[in-house]
Amino acid sequence: MRTISLLLLAVLAAAPLPAAKRDLKITFLDVEGGQATLVVTPGGESLLIDAGWPGNNGRDSDRIIAAARKAGLTKIDYLLVTHYHMDHVGGVPELAAKFPIGTLIDHGANTETTRGAKELEAGYQKVLATGAKRLTVKPGDRLPLKDI
Repeated sequence: MRTISLLLLAVLAAAPLPAAKRDLKITFLDVEGGQATLVVTPGGESLLIDAGWPGNNGRDSDRIIAAARKAGLTKIDYLLVTHYHMDHVGGVPELAAKFPIGTLIDHGANTETTRGAKELEAGYQKVLATGAKRLTVKPGDRLPLKDI
């Protein structure tokens, strides 16, 4: 009996402990006139919604990177661009140059005709050309995030 108890104790001591359950974390980042939202799932996947403005001495990209690092991230798994306006997609090239991004999520081709739309599209396409994946979604699609 003592041998079985010791054996059971040894097996239990060697068994890995279950991973600590993490909470879903959502961080809202002020990007001066817009908002970027960083979501980190309990499994550690990340989703950034919009990337703020370009320029301003890296203000928006630096704020996003600081929040990502504080959340323990070394990359952004998914960056969802809600639409092709300067305060939403303008910061994508600057952010991608400073911090790895796995997949860009958008609604497809840029159909904006506002001033600067072609330049925004060109910057976005340059990021895609560096090897970032692209996921084009349509109504009813689900984002490939686990744990939420």
